[in-house]
Amino acid sequence: MNRNEIKYHILITVACFILSDSALSETQLENTKSLENGPSLENQAKAFHDYSEVGGLIIDRTMTRLGEDFYSNFSQLLNDRYESLDENLTVTERPTALSGSIIGIYHRNKPIYRTALSPGKRQAQDRAEEALRVVSNYIIRWEAERLLQDTFDLDHDEI
Repeated sequence: MNRNEIKYHILITVACFILSDSALSETQLENTKSLENGPSLENQAKAFHDYSEVGGLIIDRTMTRLGEDFYSNFSQLLNDRYESLDENLTVTERPTALSGSIIGIYHRNKPIYRTALSPGKRQAQDRAEEALRVVSNYIIRWEAERLLQDTFDLDHDEI
């Protein structure tokens, strides 16, 4: 046999295997219980969502030593105040040539806090304390709004 005949036989064998496997899968699906007799898909998806997401992270997207100082101070203060925070926050930094860095704190891609930070450890600590006050107020307001939302048709994550 030449190479083309070998390729043709391999292709036919693989196609037969795929077709027989899909036929077997269809018969297995027909023999299983219907979805209505088991738990609803909505409950399964909600249970999966509750356990699949990791909460309480403070993600560090800083690039310089100045940003790392701010992140370190802010994350320490936030963890001291909220030991069981379930929401994720992201601390970003955009270095600038003249003024140091622009620091931002985001919750679900929504900016909560933004400031320009000049070099100096003391300023990073002061701005971290200021950011903690702003983020604390935001978390309280966000949780209250979430609890008061009308979720008759849609769940919180679908709004």
